[in-house]
Amino acid sequence: MENIKKLKDAIHKLSEADAKSMLFFSLINKQSTEDMQQFILKQAEDYTKFKNAQTVHIVFGHSPGGSLRAAFRETDYEITEDIIILPSDFSVGPVKDLHKESGIKARVMWLQERYSIDNDELKVYQQDIIDAFEKIKNIPPHQDIMILTCQNAHEQTGLRLVLALLKNKLNRVFVLDTFQAFHETYTFPQLAEENYPMSSGEIKSEDLLLFYEHYELRPLNKAKQQALYEEGLGMLVDDYNIIRSWEHHELWHNINEDRDDAFIITCAKRLHEEDGEVMYRKAARLIGEVLGHMEQYRGGSWIEYRLRTLIKQGVFTYKGDLAAMRLYEVKLTDEYLTNPIY
Repeated sequence: MENIKKLKDAIHKLSEADAKSMLFFSLINKQSTEDMQQFILKQAEDYTKFKNAQTVHIVFGHSPGGSLRAAFRETDYEITEDIIILPSDFSVGPVKDLHKESGIKARVMWLQERYSIDNDELKVYQQDIIDAFEKIKNIPPHQDIMILTCQNAHEQTGLRLVLALLKNKLNRVFVLDTFQAFHETYTFPQLAEENYPMSSGEIKSEDLLLFYEHYELRPLNKAKQQALYEEGLGMLVDDYNIIRSWEHHELWHNINEDRDDAFIITCAKRLHEEDGEVMYRKAARLIGEVLGHMEQYRGGSWIEYRLRTLIKQGVFTYKGDLAAMRLYEVKLTDEYLTNPIY
């Protein structure tokens, strides 16, 4: 009887998004009754923590989200802090109406047309975005909001979108720029020249904790917040092209989808020159080379999509299975080895 009462109380605490999430996971995972009960109790526990937290941290991507959770583990912050993770690479893909179900579905469809992602993974991704936006909209007024960002288009886009969602909220909003915090805490000139860190996901958990505890933070001033809010609102209501870049501390839009193709070709040529011969190499090796040397932060899935596009265009030949980057090898065709048109 006591368990039934706990379960009933837990169900009453579920938000609409949590209830939908619960139903969704039960369907795709074929959960047993016992598993369902544990899921409901866990959701209720998370909801209680969310409502009681002093500060809610918003991060862009599971990598920095996991590092931040690790940073708070076995500290008082496990009780006083909560974390909302927006699971996306906002440097690419449509963001129009992303705060609405129609916009989320449009983004998921765009990803499905380009990336090698199975349907269950896409459904989880879609539900994760819905849940994150729902939590952001429902942040209680007494909580401080800490947004982690870095000097890249992905996190700077996320920052603006979140501030657009926070319109009319009276919460104090703080922004922790992990690139700036890193270079004001440490003095590594060679890393500054290499634009390290390119993303918050590269920051160790102990450094995130150090920045949060010792880096001097002030609430975002109203003028700056308004300017960023207007940028975010513009992205939510207008049809921008799907590539965004971060240059000279500004976001740049309306960039062609083939923007990174020339660099992919350049990296492939460099690898061929280092080998001293033209040979097939693992697609994952080339993608890693591109990600390691490009100035803009891009996800591996995007670079792999462009590589598959270049294969279709006859720039690369391949052998293997294009279903996943680990399953095929590529090499430049003779024409592009000697005289690329990009």
